[in-house]
Amino acid sequence: MQKKKIRKIIGVKRKLVKSKRKLKLDIMVYNKLKNLLSELDFSTVFIYMSLPDEVDTSRIINYLIAKGKRICVPKVVDREKMIAAEYRKDSKLKRNRFGIVEPEETLEVEPSDIDICIVPLLAFDRSLNRIGFGKGYYDRFLKEVSPSCLKAGIAYYFQRVPKIFAEMHDVELDIIVTDKIILNRRKKYRGEYNEKDFT
Repeated sequence: MQKKKIRKIIGVKRKLVKSKRKLKLDIMVYNKLKNLLSELDFSTVFIYMSLPDEVDTSRIINYLIAKGKRICVPKVVDREKMIAAEYRKDSKLKRNRFGIVEPEETLEVEPSDIDICIVPLLAFDRSLNRIGFGKGYYDRFLKEVSPSCLKAGIAYYFQRVPKIFAEMHDVELDIIVTDKIILNRRKKYRGEYNEKDFT
């Protein structure tokens, strides 16, 4: 299936999720991600500021703040480049041209200083390939981080598709956390998984 078609199908699926179910799914993703992070040693996290249809990141951001972690979030600077801008609880925010919230003040964090990147995705497969919105911002950014940086995606389980054909510029993730399962390269699946379920 072409990426354009996948974007359309999964985009519609996300919009059809009712608010009560979305809240339940968001909490399930949050709990799995929090449990995962509690097992890791890290200090600086890059995490996206969620749009209404995406997995909500506000809970995990508040959790990271409570743990005293250094947080940075995406900030678009031009049509090609996105940087990591430091985020604090009292940061003043604004919406960029894509409608995404980002800090007004730019305190840039070097990609090499980031221990974990938590990125959004529109669709994924069991080989940890992702599809974003097609702008390429995250793929370009992830190429700048340290090889030791954990590249994690978060999504709803229904965003999984049978196969994504990766292109040369696509960056593979190390782990994907969903409401049902965690996929990672060391231990392929954790949680509920049905090999025949391709919903």
